[in-house]
Amino acid sequence: MNAKKIRLIIEKEFDEIMKNKLVLGTMLFLPLMFAVVLPVAMLMPAIVSPGDLSANDTARMIGQLPGASDMSGPEAYIIFMVKAILPLFMMLPAILPTIISSYSIVGEKKNRTLEPLLATPVAVEDIMIGMALASLIPAVAATWVAGAIFAVLVWLLTHNIVHRILVPDLTWLVSLVVLSPLLAFLGVMLTVIISSRVNDPRTAQQFSVILIIPIFAVLMAQMFGLMMINELVVLAICAVLVIADVAVVKIGSDLFDREEILTRWK
Repeated sequence: MNAKKIRLIIEKEFDEIMKNKLVLGTMLFLPLMFAVVLPVAMLMPAIVSPGDLSANDTARMIGQLPGASDMSGPEAYIIFMVKAILPLFMMLPAILPTIISSYSIVGEKKNRTLEPLLATPVAVEDIMIGMALASLIPAVAATWVAGAIFAVLVWLLTHNIVHRILVPDLTWLVSLVVLSPLLAFLGVMLTVIISSRVNDPRTAQQFSVILIIPIFAVLMAQMFGLMMINELVVLAICAVLVIADVAVVKIGSDLFDREEILTRWK
């Protein structure tokens, strides 16, 4: 692994990203959607008409929330929703980098810049890691910014009801600082591998949706009160992701064949 060569690949990929208006637009729109629009919509019932929410009304939904029986209806609803929204911020670092990385190798081919890149004396691992980091860094940064916006928004909208800071807590911090980069790297590497085997960026994006399905399932399970994510669950997921990230780099290096990519795309 050569850090200097990886840095040069990252810089080249950043230049390509800045020229792609679709990718830039997505990088702006999705974080705002996840940090502002969806959370506000979910919190509005307790903010606009808290008197309509009683403990009995929310009991079934928040059955997994510790201490819910000692809270008022609006307070329990808000705390539950803030915890339930967490999987949305797990989706964000899984979605954003795949949109960028799906254009990595396919985009290089369409722009006629793949051949010179593969002809350089750069190890396959360096090419893949460089492309992955070029997608991961802006995506994780966007996720952290979205998390900060969400934390401020939750405080402004709910402090008169719950009278304490809800975000970030330990679960949110571990999820944003540790889990998000690990998940983003896994998604990026899978997409880079897929994009190296196909000719259309949209095909790579469709395959990457598979990574979002289990996160969406967790979101739905929380919304229906079947489970609640805590720091132990997040740490366990992080441990699994570390193993998966190491494995996918190895698999990707084995599948990434310079000659096959070039000859098959003639």
